[in-house]
Amino acid sequence: MSEPGPGRQRQLPVFHCPYCGEEDLVPHGEDPDGWRCGACLRAFTVHLTGTGVQRP
Repeated sequence: MSEPGPGRQRQLPVFHCPYCGEEDLVPHGEDPDGWRCGACLRAFTVHLTGTGVQRP
């Protein structure tokens, strides 16, 4: 894995459940990207896979 480039390094929290849209989210599990929705009871992770920025 390469070193992160310049720009934002901190990941912002998730504000809405991607399945039901509710805001009742709490961190879940040991994965720092894990979240649990209190409304639909789903647990999920959020990972950035790319930005669409082309590097020369």
